Amino acid sequence: MNQATEPRITDISVLSAAGLDMGALRARLATAAEELPLNPPPPTDADAYAGIPGHISAVPSFNITDFVPKKGTKNLDRTTALGLAASTRLKQTLSERAEITDESWWSTGVAMGSMAGSIRSSIELDSSIIEGAGIDLVNPAQFPNTTMNCCASQVAIWHKFHGPNSTLANGTLSAISALQYAARLIHRGHAQRMMVGGVEELSPHTAWGIRSKKIVHDTVPVSEAAAVFALEPEGHSLTPTLATVPACAVGFAPERTDAGFAEALRRVISGVLRQARVEGTAVDLVLPGSQGTVLAEAEQAALAEFDADRVDVRKALGECGSATGGLQVAAALAVGQPGSIALITGIDISGTVGAAVLRIGASR
Repeated sequence: MNQATEPRITDISVLSAAGLDMGALRARLATAAEELPLNPPPPTDADAYAGIPGHISAVPSFNITDFVPKKGTKNLDRTTALGLAASTRLKQTLSERAEITDESWWSTGVAMGSMAGSIRSSIELDSSIIEGAGIDLVNPAQFPNTTMNCCASQVAIWHKFHGPNSTLANGTLSAISALQYAARLIHRGHAQRMMVGGVEELSPHTAWGIRSKKIVHDTVPVSEAAAVFALEPEGHSLTPTLATVPACAVGFAPERTDAGFAEALRRVISGVLRQARVEGTAVDLVLPGSQGTVLAEAEQAALAEFDADRVDVRKALGECGSATGGLQVAAALAVGQPGSIALITGIDISGTVGAAVLRIGASR
């Protein structure tokens, strides 16, 4: 892939514990860890978090009706609501920055990273069937929330996107997998614009699961986020380029030990740098995705040769599951200097490893 054909990121929308928009994210990344505020969980179930080790930090004051009309939102789960809110804001800002035709919106696709959709919805539906109502009395409007592709589907339905629509499930590398998939679609001419990213909801169910697995350190708050960005071919529209994506790849570590993870990640990093035609010494910014977890040492071993600034999104924003890769992209755009090279990496306990190279654009 040469520089003229590299897919480009033209806009981005982020909802995180830092708040709404890139300005809030930039400010959070510049804040010392000991000064980071914690946002309480939604008041409707705040008591359900009692006894969970460590801290919780939600997207502050989130309400889906602040982003879309109230009609049709009653049965949306939080995962879908976060993704829909981010994509709605992204569509609005894109429309403000350039003249985009209805036909262009019609052909837009969605690639959303998600570990398992809304785990809370699945558990609560199962519980209601087993403990009370039975399968015949379940509210059918709530069933779509239990499917992994609910968020991506609802984004397409609400915004009338008729392009490719997929949900990529690959642990904390889900958003990076979505980026790889979307870039391939654009490169091969199957899409003229893709809404790409990752989303993760906060719920007592996911918080207990994260603490029980002991993969993420208890010092890291359990959080939530949605990060969605627009990916377009070069020259497709008049929108400015925030960054180009010359390379993105996801691999697997056959040996799930520190040494095995590190070696597998080294191979993926070497591959994306070679594809991007970038020397390791030219990397200006590294955004590791495994800090604050038991996989941090393996990732740092793979990154030992890079003498570049580091940005730790988990320390700044908490454990955000499948939204992590999208937040890494957002952080690279927030702090990267025009013309610089950013390297995004990650390891998931399942054995997945991944990396992406971004060329930060002059227009930001």
